[in-house]
Amino acid sequence: MTRLAARRTPLASLLAVLLTPALLAVAAPAEAQSSVQLYGIIDAGLTYFSNLNGHGTFVANDGAIQANRWGLRGTEDLGDGRRVIFALENGFNLYSGTMVQSGVLFSRQAWLGLQDNTLGTLTLGKQYDFFWDNLTQFTMGQLAGQYSWHPGDFDHLAGTLHINNAIKYTSPNWAGLTVGGLYATPSSDVSAGTGRVFAFGAKYANDGLSLGAAYTNTHNSGVNAPTQAGTTIFPDLPPGPAVLDNIASWGVGGSYRYGPNTTRLLFTSTRFRNGNESTVMNTYEANQIYRWGPAWTFMAGYWYSKMGVQKWQNVTGLADYALSKRTDVYVEATWLYAGGGAAPVFLGGGAAPTFVKGTYTGQGPSSTAVRIGMRHTF
Repeated sequence: MTRLAARRTPLASLLAVLLTPALLAVAAPAEAQSSVQLYGIIDAGLTYFSNLNGHGTFVANDGAIQANRWGLRGTEDLGDGRRVIFALENGFNLYSGTMVQSGVLFSRQAWLGLQDNTLGTLTLGKQYDFFWDNLTQFTMGQLAGQYSWHPGDFDHLAGTLHINNAIKYTSPNWAGLTVGGLYATPSSDVSAGTGRVFAFGAKYANDGLSLGAAYTNTHNSGVNAPTQAGTTIFPDLPPGPAVLDNIASWGVGGSYRYGPNTTRLLFTSTRFRNGNESTVMNTYEANQIYRWGPAWTFMAGYWYSKMGVQKWQNVTGLADYALSKRTDVYVEATWLYAGGGAAPVFLGGGAAPTFVKGTYTGQGPSSTAVRIGMRHTF
C-alpha cells in the first residue's frame, strides 16, 4: 500500500459507513423487481390393476396423483401495477428419466405475458384452457389424480389439452369474479395437437363458496379414444388415433367449504362431430373432502358418464398423510365400470382394448386400481 492510499483510508472508510445504508436502500427495491422460481412435482408409487387387458397386474408407475413436472416461472416489476410474467414447464417420466413428449422440452406450458392490476393479464404461447383454470378444482382428480379423471379427459380437467399458439386474456379480480377468453391459431402438426381453438371462462370465490364455468371449442382435434377412454366415439372410426372435425366442451361446477369439510359438484358436456356424425358425452360428479388436523386429507366421490348407449361409472377414495409441507404419502382405490360397448380404461393406465365396429370385445366390464405412493413438491 502506498503512503497516499494509506492517507485516504480513513476518509474512504467514513464514506463507506455513510453511503452503504443509502446504497442498500436503493439497491433493494431494484433487486426485488425481478424474480425467477424453479418449481416441480415428483410422484412415484405402485399400482395394482384388477383388469389391465384382461389380467391382474402390478405396475410401478409415476405421475399418477399428479403428473411429474419441473418448471420456471418469473416476473419483472415494471412499476405502476404492471409486470412481465412467464412460465416454462416440462413434463417428465421419473422411472425412465425421459420427457413425456419426445422432442418437446416444455410440453406442459410455455408462455410470456403482461399483467396489469387494473386491466388484467394477457399471455401468449402454449397454455391451458379455462376448464383447467376454473373447474379442475372441483374434481376428484384434483386430489386423487390419474384414475379418477373423466373418460379420455375430453373435458380437459386433467390438463392434457396443451394449446399451442394461444393468446389468452384474464380479467383482474372484481370482488371475487374473474372472466377470460382464449384464441389459438392451428398447430403446425394437427395430428399431435389441434386446429383452431377458442375458449371462455368465469369463476367466482367468496369465503367458503367457489363457482366456475368454462367452454372450449377445438377444430381438427387429434385423439386416441380407445386408449384414452375405452371407446371409438363413433362405430365407424378405426380403433386408434384419429382427427375429429370438432370437439366442443362446456361445464359448470362449485364447492362449499365448511369447517374441515368441502363439498364439490360438477357437470361437463362434450359434443364430438366428425363429418355428418355427432354425439354427446355428459358427466355428473359429486365428491367430499374431509381434512383431519394439519396432516390428514380424506376424499371420496363418484361420477357417471354417458354417451349414447355407452356409460361409465367411477368410485374413488383417497387417504393422504403429509409428512411435511412438501412431502406426503397416500393410498387410493378406484373402481371403474364401463357398459354399452365401452371398455374400462383408466386415463394413462396403459390399456390397449380391442373393438369390433365400435364395441369392446375384451374381458370384463370393470377394473379396480389400488395405489400407494409418495409425492414431493419443490
